[in-house]
Amino acid sequence: MATYPDVVTTLDRRVTEPLPPIGFWSYSREDDRRARGRLSQLRALLAEQLESVLGRASKVRLFQDVSAIEYGDLWEQEITRALNQCCFMIPILTPDFLQSEWCSKEVLHFQEREAALGRDSLIFPIHWVDTGHVTPDGPIKPFDTRVWQRLQASQRVEFDHLSLEAPDSSIRIQTELRILARKIATTLLNTGAKPPSKSAAPTQAPDPIPVPVPAPVSPRFEGPEMVRIPAGSFTMGVPEAEGQRERTTDDDARPLHKVTIAQPFWMGRFPVTRGEYAAFVADTNYDKDGGHWRAPGFDQTDRHPVVNVRPEDADAYAAWLCRKTGQAYRLPSEAEWEYAARAGTTTARFWGEAFAGGEIYVHTEDSTVPVDGRQPNPFGLHDMLGHVWEWCADPWHDNYKGAPTDGSVWSTGGYPASRVARGGSWNINPRLIRAGFRNGIDYHLRLGPWAGFRVVRT
Repeated sequence: MATYPDVVTTLDRRVTEPLPPIGFWSYSREDDRRARGRLSQLRALLAEQLESVLGRASKVRLFQDVSAIEYGDLWEQEITRALNQCCFMIPILTPDFLQSEWCSKEVLHFQEREAALGRDSLIFPIHWVDTGHVTPDGPIKPFDTRVWQRLQASQRVEFDHLSLEAPDSSIRIQTELRILARKIATTLLNTGAKPPSKSAAPTQAPDPIPVPVPAPVSPRFEGPEMVRIPAGSFTMGVPEAEGQRERTTDDDARPLHKVTIAQPFWMGRFPVTRGEYAAFVADTNYDKDGGHWRAPGFDQTDRHPVVNVRPEDADAYAAWLCRKTGQAYRLPSEAEWEYAARAGTTTARFWGEAFAGGEIYVHTEDSTVPVDGRQPNPFGLHDMLGHVWEWCADPWHDNYKGAPTDGSVWSTGGYPASRVARGGSWNINPRLIRAGFRNGIDYHLRLGPWAGFRVVRT
């Protein structure tokens, strides 16, 4: 298995091996101030997305001056040091950036670093706000026309229409960042680089600092596609008025209580598919499921959700993902599941109180279908309601008296032999397909062709 080279190895070796994921975030502080820190948030989210794509346990290094330079440090020296170590650059294009002397110096310095690495595609511009169609002769004159010409030559990500959205809760921003992360990862892993220019050398020799990163997982195995779920609070449970309207008691989903999810987490965009589960079985020779997932009673493709699995089978799959990726996968807690299903809404279903209109989000017909056949909820999650029941990590409790308020698994008390299943399935009455509706099933039962699961990652 290939390993990332040390930054201080020879140039000849660097251009024939994958580059380490060390980046430089080039931006105008004034732009970040005007955007109330959204550019800093964007940097952190891109680092997380790139880490997810590369599938490594250690964090990607994406240098930003305000977070990396400590009080008392010589800032110009630290920025030069970072430029001499990084292997890709993210310039944030704005009028202030283009007119900044220091931002221009950063780009020109990195061009020398890029040439020394034997690459010509390590700059990934993000167009943050309208630059007024700047040209060298236009109304806004760039500080250095060479910089503008270089940045124009690179395909850029257009964020100007998204700059007012909160990065940690915008599905569109998350999607664009995922695409950008995949492009960066592909570029870093590409070893077909041209030989370094003999005349090109860094303006300062790279610092002899090793890069403490483990060997990457093959990019062909990324695990399930994940969506970042932002931190936040919500009211968990079913109001009495909702139960009366739906003609259910829902006593097990009360008392209502506030739950705070203090840290963001990642959740599978879809239920785990038959193809993903089959890869796990093939890789481990897992047979404790009895192979029942192969014969649900109807035809399935690899894009259908896996069914006929027990919670212990789902736990085994999550443990396998941990070993394959070096990251922490598991089943969601019941609170995490409901928080993700509600996606910031307070109604019985994320599209409204009544089921009417839910046909574009929910599958309730005859058997399973491909997981991407319906529209997602506001967090970008598909099939959170309907299609298949989803196992959670919590044992069953008869109600919410004493339930934790931090979103953690409620592991004490309850019925250890029963697990919580949420979301409903393709064969039940639509009035039960609600974000707050609960179901408790014996731990060892498969719940037939109606139950699957999805994973979370912390």
